[in-house]
Amino acid sequence: MQADIEIYVLSCPTETIVEWLAKAFTLQSKELISSTSLKLELHHNDKMIPVTILEQAAGKRFTSIWFDSSDTPWNDDIECAKSAFEALNTEVRCNLQGWQEAEQEDPDQWWRINANSEGPYIWR
Repeated sequence: MQADIEIYVLSCPTETIVEWLAKAFTLQSKELISSTSLKLELHHNDKMIPVTILEQAAGKRFTSIWFDSSDTPWNDDIECAKSAFEALNTEVRCNLQGWQEAEQEDPDQWWRINANSEGPYIWR
């Protein structure tokens, strides 16, 4: 299990993302932080999962969804990305190795899922 999960979705309205999360989890609270940032509190298996949704996180078209918890139903970013792609039907990207500060991984190595393919991707 990763300490946290982060994925990036392409051109997907924030309310659509919230609807997906409300179906997959119990939505406890929703707070608008700024015009591009929303904080959610989700519950899963009696555990609280803080989530931050940040529009325009990678360029103007990608929205970040950050689950600040190891208590999600996914083992890693790629499992979450697959679930998001199935639910949202839009391109999803995530870090290929997961985030490990101590390791010397290439920060441009990503996993991309879209209607045409799924696999490693160099995101620059």
